[in-house]
Amino acid sequence: MGFEFRVTASLAPEQRQHIAQLLAARPQAPGAMPDTDVRLTEAGLYICQYLRPEPWHGLEALRAWFDTQGVRYTVGEIDD
Repeated sequence: MGFEFRVTASLAPEQRQHIAQLLAARPQAPGAMPDTDVRLTEAGLYICQYLRPEPWHGLEALRAWFDTQGVRYTVGEIDD
């Protein structure tokens, strides 16, 4: 269990493809449990931070891409 967030954004197919490439390029240690789980969803992104309550920790390149592309988004914490 970690800190879960929903990033809601209206994304064009090309933007979704680019985000998928950014996520695939993230470095991960083989065999180690990742400290961040990020999934592309219909509404935008699902982010689970296992160690920190900061949605963008370790995802600075992704956040910068959102900002430079002018993508409007909202971040909400998921409380289940």
